[in-house]
Amino acid sequence: MLPVRADLQSGQSIEDWLEHLATLNTMPTGQLAALICDGVGPIRFLGVKPSGRVVERIGKITGQRPADLRSATLQRFDGTGIVDLRGLDPDQWSTWRRVAARGWIHATGSAACPRCLAAEGIWQLQWKLPSSTVCTRHGCYLVEQCPGCGRRFLAHPHTPLRPAPGTHCLNPLPGGGHCDVDVSALPTEPATGACVARQRRHDRALNGDAPLVLGTSSTPAAYLLDVWALTVLMLHLVTMPAAAGLATWRNDVLSETARRRLASAADHPAQQDPAEHTGPVRWSLHPPSSPATRSQAMAAADAILTSPNLEDAAAALHSWVAAAPGTTESRLGWLADRTRMTTTLTRLCMATLAPHQRISHALRASTLRIHLDRIPQAIPEPIYQKNAAHLFRTGGETPRHFLALCLARHHDSTLTWADAADILGVPRQHGANTARAISSRNTLDTRSLDRALRAIAADLYEDRCDLEGRVRGMAGDTNWFRQWSSTHRPGTRETSLPHAVTWLWCHVAGGLIRTSPGGPVPPGSSARIAYRQFEASLTPPAANALAAIVDPPRPRRP
Repeated sequence: MLPVRADLQSGQSIEDWLEHLATLNTMPTGQLAALICDGVGPIRFLGVKPSGRVVERIGKITGQRPADLRSATLQRFDGTGIVDLRGLDPDQWSTWRRVAARGWIHATGSAACPRCLAAEGIWQLQWKLPSSTVCTRHGCYLVEQCPGCGRRFLAHPHTPLRPAPGTHCLNPLPGGGHCDVDVSALPTEPATGACVARQRRHDRALNGDAPLVLGTSSTPAAYLLDVWALTVLMLHLVTMPAAAGLATWRNDVLSETARRRLASAADHPAQQDPAEHTGPVRWSLHPPSSPATRSQAMAAADAILTSPNLEDAAAALHSWVAAAPGTTESRLGWLADRTRMTTTLTRLCMATLAPHQRISHALRASTLRIHLDRIPQAIPEPIYQKNAAHLFRTGGETPRHFLALCLARHHDSTLTWADAADILGVPRQHGANTARAISSRNTLDTRSLDRALRAIAADLYEDRCDLEGRVRGMAGDTNWFRQWSSTHRPGTRETSLPHAVTWLWCHVAGGLIRTSPGGPVPPGSSARIAYRQFEASLTPPAANALAAIVDPPRPRRP
């Protein structure tokens, strides 16, 4: 056992701890490495997954428990969704290929927070994870590439320990010696709020606390894997020509794509033209080298996955998926070929590719604008028949309500179907369900739909909010009903007042039956049947007189 011993610090990597331990015992780090290796084999995977013999030897000479020693290696994160060490034999270097093929993992190297190094002087284990990009303590991006040697910090593949502990890089240099850059003195870049929030969710997931994904509960491993898979997909999509303007970090990804292709051309001198190396960059294996770029891509994926529901997430992803090239293969197949399609990501992509999401994209791109006060809950039947009935195979109020939702989304291009329903005074889920139902039963051409919506908007000149308010005010007043019924519908009982209010709500104010102030919300089947009987029994003169109570005839406003 070493004469001087020290406990592992919280979050400290095993290599950094052993380097400090060698200094405390006034011995070179190489001598300590040799002491560990003697009779137990190589320690090449010391920081990843040391063999049981290596862990036992380190425990004997340091007095540390094997569980604590393994928690200071990447084995601590094995099975969390971002680290998968299945098949790795620490005694066989060739088995590393199985792990590396799963992507986003390094056998050596680390990022760092210079400010943490300056304050504490230890290298943290979590900095080795490519998915760790931000120091939440200091609100800055991690630094990963050394300005002196040009490599990741702690990238010394031929020896597990550096010559000495501390805050300097100490990577071996080609001409001999070691890089003397003091990492703790390097400048840092403030991270965006979205990147900091994503990192906090990532850290909580590593500790067993997963956020809601698409509005439902998830496991930490599933959440971390979903973020990784969607990030990989978005890195491929952002390099497409149609993705211009999608993300502020797009140029950084394009620059790295060009650098990787040039490096590939240098590795294949038989192909002198770098333009021949135009295949897709394998982002699933090697993420962007810049922690800031990597962080912003992961934050974009995280924001979509943590949307309150699948509908909102699909709406947010649609502009990304629309950037995928048109090929002979299916759009879903193109997406699946570029990432790992987890269960969540499959659901999300299928929802994004649904027809009503394509309509959403077209609505966002349209220049049509209409004042909200003129939009009813459902387009009045005469206007619908004149301008849009030929577009739909379904009848009833569903297509008329769908068109009203489209107009509401025209008012504000950032709205979702649920948001549009909420603005029109309809339950949020009803909006998403209506759009989904219409797209599943009708084949809508977006250009024809846009022409119909413009024609409808030109015919909606009344203040629908004012009409709705008038009808609501009549729901509890029987005087007007007695006067109308005695003149135009003798013998009608006062129990028919709710039906008359519902008729005004639907035919004059343009509301839905389910939101009528004349009865229970939503009405049951018996109430709907009674209303339909009342509606069918109205003569044209009685209907005209009833409508004139709320909306007397007047010249059309210009």
